[in-house]
Amino acid sequence: MKNYEQKVIAISGIKNSGKTTLITKLIPLLKKKGLRVATIKHDGHDFDPDVKGTDTYKHREAGAYGIGIFSRSKWMLIKEEENIDISHLIKQFPEADLIILEGFKYSNFPKIEIVRGKISSNPVSNPETVIAYISDLDIFDPGVEQFKLDEIEELSNYIYDYIIEE
Repeated sequence: MKNYEQKVIAISGIKNSGKTTLITKLIPLLKKKGLRVATIKHDGHDFDPDVKGTDTYKHREAGAYGIGIFSRSKWMLIKEEENIDISHLIKQFPEADLIILEGFKYSNFPKIEIVRGKISSNPVSNPETVIAYISDLDIFDPGVEQFKLDEIEELSNYIYDYIIEE
């Protein structure tokens, strides 16, 4: 039985900073530590939630505002709404130990910001929300943890400790 509450952490940075790559490297390491991890990604463009030609795609094209599909081991809901709030999506994962948000650089969620010298030389997130930086540049704030781009194992340990200790 876990002795901590579910945590939400955003992996932030500007476009093409490596957010998806970092998250896909962190998930297996965090799973090895026994954490159940869910992810939520923000898409600044509107995305197509279904594959063209499938039955659910045809249902949506016909005008259904909501579609559900399930099998023995997974399910998916697609629902069209205005002004979707992230807190609603977070509530869909009550069994997760950690929810990693991809993006959300301007949110108030605790975040790990990626700053890559080839793309940007400065952080963009509110520094009060940053719990760690991952970068190939020098430390931005001596009071905030910083990891090199290849220190994924160390970062996963830091995240695990953050979840347990907070």
